[in-house]
Amino acid sequence: MNPFSHQTKTQALCSYLTELANKLGPDAKLPTMQQLCESLGVSVVTLNRALSELEGQNIIQRKHGVGIFVSPRLNQRTIGLVYDRDIFQAGASPFCGLLVEAARTRAASSSEKFSFYLAIPSKEGFPVHDDLVEDIRARRLHGILFAGEGNPQAVEWLLRHDVALVAVAYTPIAPWRVKIDWPEFVRLGVASLAQQGCKKIGLWIPVGVGLGRTEGEVSFAELDAFRKALKKESLPFEAACVWENENMVIEPVVPHPPMTNQEQGFRAASEVFGSTASKGERPDGIVILDDMMTRGAVVALGQLGVRPGQNLKIATHTNRGSTVLMGYEENLTLMEIDPDEIVQASFAMLETLMAGSTPPEPTVSIKPKLRQ
Repeated sequence: MNPFSHQTKTQALCSYLTELANKLGPDAKLPTMQQLCESLGVSVVTLNRALSELEGQNIIQRKHGVGIFVSPRLNQRTIGLVYDRDIFQAGASPFCGLLVEAARTRAASSSEKFSFYLAIPSKEGFPVHDDLVEDIRARRLHGILFAGEGNPQAVEWLLRHDVALVAVAYTPIAPWRVKIDWPEFVRLGVASLAQQGCKKIGLWIPVGVGLGRTEGEVSFAELDAFRKALKKESLPFEAACVWENENMVIEPVVPHPPMTNQEQGFRAASEVFGSTASKGERPDGIVILDDMMTRGAVVALGQLGVRPGQNLKIATHTNRGSTVLMGYEENLTLMEIDPDEIVQASFAMLETLMAGSTPPEPTVSIKPKLRQ
């Protein structure tokens, strides 16, 4: 009976040889090319095509003049981290570098192969890089971590392929995701500033960090958390103290060319505390949901003679291991996210999916810790 009657010959041959490789185990020797062609009734061209595909998947290994062997890396899984923006551009956050290193370390500890890709458009018109397109087509990846918010088309494209995917972001189109609990940042920041005696607290969110409207509402979860946190502390909510409030209740207005988060922080501080600003509208405390935005803000504040920690209190996001706020840390309240915690949660969910099981929850939220 022909074992390849219901699939293309190459597909069926790959399936058969994969099953054989798993049965024999790593480093075992397979029959010769001639033996396989004769016993399976396939041509040398078809067999070569299948063997090349399986070699790319680390299932078999061909040794010239020696034979065909089961790969010693047979059970090794390949994980790809896909980032949705250019991390090499000026003003890019160091968070990606921290995430890449944490993911590389986690993969190595589990004997998994790790690859990094940028989700930039390919020459063929795909929303991801050519290298990633090729590896997806060749089925070299067993799982993908997709980091970022700025390329939903890439997520949609990847979801159409048979590979486990976990989004390290809000990205609501991804069925499985690990995200930062930004509303918790807001609650923690407001409570901390209120304890320090602040009476007029602002919220600064750069474009891209306000991550989605509350279902059925025009507000955002971060903005809702801000209102509730102020109410709990018996403090007033003032829309003028939210940067930029209009971008959170309507479609965000993205500057052209887009400003980096650091530039947005510099602009916010310059406008809110500049000479033309009304002193009565200035907050005495600010919760900032991005360390790069804070970096830009403290530079502008220094030029304006405003001293964080003295006449202005700032509670800011930061990443463990980052040096973005070095030199300013003792004058700021730091709410810290550990990239290792994000990676551990992401890999746990991804490995569950790769094993053919269902994770306990579709979303894992990583909460900040107040650095003491």
